[in-house]
Amino acid sequence: MNPTPHLSAADRAHAIVLAVGSMLVCAYWVAFFRTDLTLPKVVHNMTNPSVAHLATVYLGFESAFPLADLLVAVTSALAALYLVGRDAKAVLFGLVASGALGFLAFIDISFNLLHGFYAPHNLLKDGGLQLEALINIACVTGAIWSIWRLWSHPLRRAEDRPSMVGKSELGFDTAPR
Repeated sequence: MNPTPHLSAADRAHAIVLAVGSMLVCAYWVAFFRTDLTLPKVVHNMTNPSVAHLATVYLGFESAFPLADLLVAVTSALAALYLVGRDAKAVLFGLVASGALGFLAFIDISFNLLHGFYAPHNLLKDGGLQLEALINIACVTGAIWSIWRLWSHPLRRAEDRPSMVGKSELGFDTAPR
């Protein structure tokens, strides 16, 4: 009988980051739809015709994220659970969550740069944009760290991957008989 190895401190920390990240994604959307905490100042000025269009575009863009962020939240939570359970599925769900998180963060960053939201004069005076920039930085950093850590994790062991010995590039058996 092979005893299950203890959860390392690094894995414990990683599982906590994944679980807390999952909860923070959900909390962000509650705050987005129920409060003004996450909204930039431009959204609060919808009566000004010069910014009303930009505010509408911003709200439309951000409102497209909840379903994709739900994927991140669910796969992050699953990765945390499987990591605590020392199950190799932690690597799969963690890589899916991290890749999706990084992708969504870069889309958000691109939008904010393209529309001038991340211009220094806007960031310095707008708490909503500062929060969004902080979230984007945390998401990119967390995604890269998690991908790096999971890709070299012992749960991603060689015997879990199919062997290519004796197979052609197309997957046909070429081993001598």
